Amino acid sequence: MSNPVWTGLRRGLSMRCPECGQGKLYRAYLKVDPVCGVCGHDNGQYRADDGPAYFTMLIIGHLVIAPLLIFEFVWKANPLLVLAMILPLLAVITLGALPVVKGGVVGVLWGLNLKGDHR
Repeated sequence: MSNPVWTGLRRGLSMRCPECGQGKLYRAYLKVDPVCGVCGHDNGQYRADDGPAYFTMLIIGHLVIAPLLIFEFVWKANPLLVLAMILPLLAVITLGALPVVKGGVVGVLWGLNLKGDHR
C-alpha cells in the first residue's frame, strides 16, 4: 500500500484531485475547485494559505537565481540590462511553478488529513 502523502503529492503536482487523481484541482489559475467534478470530494477544505508562495520562492531562488550568479555577464553587464533580461524570465517561471507547487501542498494536506476552516 502506498503512502497517502506521496500519493497526494504526486496527484497535487499534476494539478489533479488528491482523492481520485482524475478531476481537475483548479477552476481558475490558483482557485481550487471546491468540489471535484469526478468524485465529488471536498477539495475546498484544504487551506494552503501562503505555503505555496514561500515554497515557490525557495525553489526558484535555489534552482534559478543561485545558478545565474555563476555567469559573468550578471556581474559585468549594466544592472538595468541584466534586470530587464532576467525579471521577465523569472516572472514567467514563478507564475508557471506556483499552481504546481500549490497543488503539491494541497495534495500533502490531503495525505496528512489536515483540514482547515471554510471561509
